[in-house]
Amino acid sequence: MSMNRTLPLVAVTAVATFLSACGGGGSSATATQDTSTPATAQQQPVTLPPTPSKPPEQPQPLNRYSFANGCFTLSSEGRYLQAGTDGYQLTTSAGEATAFYMKPTALGRYLLVSNYQRDPGAFGDIELLGISDPAGEFLDDSGNFIGEVSYLVSGLGDTLNLVLDPIAPLGGLLRELGESLDGLGDNIGEINVQPALGKVDKASDLAVWNVNPSEGERFTVASQVTGLLLTATDEGLTLSSPSLEDDNTRFTLASAEQCASYPEAHVSADVEEQGPAIYLREVERFRNVPGLDNDDIFGYVDAHSHISAYEFIGGRINYGDPFHKFGVDHALHDCAENHGPEGLTGVVEQVTSTPGPHATRGWPDFPYWPRNNSLQHHQSYYKWIERAHLSGLKILVNHLVHNEILCQLNPQKQNDCDTMVAIEMQAEQMHRMQDYIDAQNGGPGEGWFRIVTDPAQARDVIADGKMAVILGVEASKALNCGEFLNVAECSREEIVERLDRLYAMDVRSLFPVHKFDNAFGGHLPDLSDGIGIGAVLYGGNLLETGHPIEFEECPEHEHGDTSNPVADALQPLGIFDQLLFQIDYVGERFPASPEELAEYDPRRGTDHLCNTRGLTDLGFFLIEELTKRGMMIETDHISRKAASQILDVTGARGYPVINSHGGWGGTEDLRNQVAAQGGIAASFGSVRGNWVDQLTRDGNRPRADEFKVGPFGGAPFASDVNGIASLAGNPGTPDQETSLYPFTSVDGRVVFDKQLTGDHAFSLYEGRGVAHYGLYPDQIADMIANSDRSEEQVNDAVNQLFTSAEAYIRMWERLELATQ
Repeated sequence: MSMNRTLPLVAVTAVATFLSACGGGGSSATATQDTSTPATAQQQPVTLPPTPSKPPEQPQPLNRYSFANGCFTLSSEGRYLQAGTDGYQLTTSAGEATAFYMKPTALGRYLLVSNYQRDPGAFGDIELLGISDPAGEFLDDSGNFIGEVSYLVSGLGDTLNLVLDPIAPLGGLLRELGESLDGLGDNIGEINVQPALGKVDKASDLAVWNVNPSEGERFTVASQVTGLLLTATDEGLTLSSPSLEDDNTRFTLASAEQCASYPEAHVSADVEEQGPAIYLREVERFRNVPGLDNDDIFGYVDAHSHISAYEFIGGRINYGDPFHKFGVDHALHDCAENHGPEGLTGVVEQVTSTPGPHATRGWPDFPYWPRNNSLQHHQSYYKWIERAHLSGLKILVNHLVHNEILCQLNPQKQNDCDTMVAIEMQAEQMHRMQDYIDAQNGGPGEGWFRIVTDPAQARDVIADGKMAVILGVEASKALNCGEFLNVAECSREEIVERLDRLYAMDVRSLFPVHKFDNAFGGHLPDLSDGIGIGAVLYGGNLLETGHPIEFEECPEHEHGDTSNPVADALQPLGIFDQLLFQIDYVGERFPASPEELAEYDPRRGTDHLCNTRGLTDLGFFLIEELTKRGMMIETDHISRKAASQILDVTGARGYPVINSHGGWGGTEDLRNQVAAQGGIAASFGSVRGNWVDQLTRDGNRPRADEFKVGPFGGAPFASDVNGIASLAGNPGTPDQETSLYPFTSVDGRVVFDKQLTGDHAFSLYEGRGVAHYGLYPDQIADMIANSDRSEEQVNDAVNQLFTSAEAYIRMWERLELATQ
């Protein structure tokens, strides 16, 4: 499949590439069950239809991916690695061998951990096999290698044998090689670097080892940075050139016990052996529902998320990563790295959550963040997403997101502001995330996070017990096609070329317009009143396009109901208010305060004003190009006129479209038309009665029976996670914890307890609401247990949510048929 590519970490230099060993191999799956924080309640078994028995699986031979998160000893020719007081040595006694915990940093690459200890509330003391950096010349603060490979090779040549002799026979050759590499060997001057193989106390690139297959069932262990091979000789533990590979550089890795650990967030779930349900017929509530097929998928959809937003609008706006090669304590460490001491330079945080200083520390105790309304802190770490997946999340749509003007205004940016560059970089990061999760689970294709490019692939992935991830794009200047003073900044040829580039990176969904007018059409400016979002977008549009929004009275039949109380409650200001008003150097081009900006709002005194701009000629051309490729079209954020034009064009050919962003899809009439034409309408995730109302409304929108899953329309939700938008709160109080936790999933196969990350047990009821993505299972359980709606309404809401995965894939299948 096209998504099973390996996107390697950025090469350090051509020398490192020359020295690094290559390898390949198969894969073996590992279990997703988490018993580290077992639930205290007994699961209620569900009687399921009999399934054919499978023959017992035969043990698979070890490959370079098999060691993920396992415990192993390393031996070569009867010599075992052993951790000493100050370093590592060799022993001929198997009973004295050190067991290493092998933490993958990427596919086939590992940290070899010999010891890890941590007191509650503190970071751990760790011991790793690696190469020291005493002068601090080779690594940045995050442990990434930035030094000169030639000098490092030279230094290692002089300190090759740590056990008996500081200069092994190969040392002189390596120094000669290092000093010959582009003349860089002595560029550090008089600093006595002296890198050495031994015990290091921090994860870094110098502690990463490539495990590659060799003869028989033995492996070589090569330094990622230098390419030199770990070598066990009678004289001691050394490093050798890859060209000198022999029996002394080939290691047997044997399974061991009593291993060191490595920090990681928990899914805090106890999963039955067969895993979460895949098909509706496996779940008691759907077993006797008429009109359902045996292969209808059980599960829900997040139709709008931003996992990759930690890199958007220049980077350093959000703090935290969805994954990190060195683990959770690096991914969710301390937001002072981006937001300064006490978080005081985090502009968005200062105006949207609790103004003033806040505790910046994340791991291990998370005293302040994440929380549902803390908008500059990452909320979708991969283990948190995995927890949601175990509760039935079968499809996750991740929108690669960017806004060029906000990137230009962002004083903290570290990434390119060009839209295509920013979007392609985020797409690459999502493939890296897939590879990283594969690495944690036993090799390519073995992870639960699978980027898919067509509905058949999505069905296959879900049938394999995994989660289908769809990549979309939500950018104000989509395909770099802005306009200034009504002149388009792209041509038809450029649209085709850029769309093909995104398609090749597995993007399958796109917003033609977002927030500002662009070369494709007008945007939706009229969701808010007074000094709200609409007025701010009016000013932002002036900065982006050089002209104001041109308004007209909305057509009578399009007035509809534009209210969105949930979105208004969750997003009273929005990112555009937050950034445009807070960045000083916008200067005289933009009003200085919301009150001043309100004076420029041409909608004052009217109830309904709509953008005069519909689709442009290039906009119609884009819609045609999207339909040719079978790509999903998102109709949110676009003017009502343009949305109606898209629905006219696509409706005539039976090509469904998507409203994934709640009230940003325009009027209820427009959202009903999306559903009536076989498309998907989703609302923001909410809480209790409000969420019941939204799910039942979206699932019961008028649609033909052919567009239903049995009697259900299917209602996804939109998290908008990391899109600088609040997640849902929760009115529960701490005394309600015991009435919810532990709870059983809707399919009856998973028991969840409070989610544990480091020392923090996250609860819905600690005042943070849906603090991170892993609490959506809790929010669903809370909606079922604590909604004030009738039992019939709650059941309908649950049924609409858990048929949304089947409804979404059927929509995608109809879309594909319309291209033929």
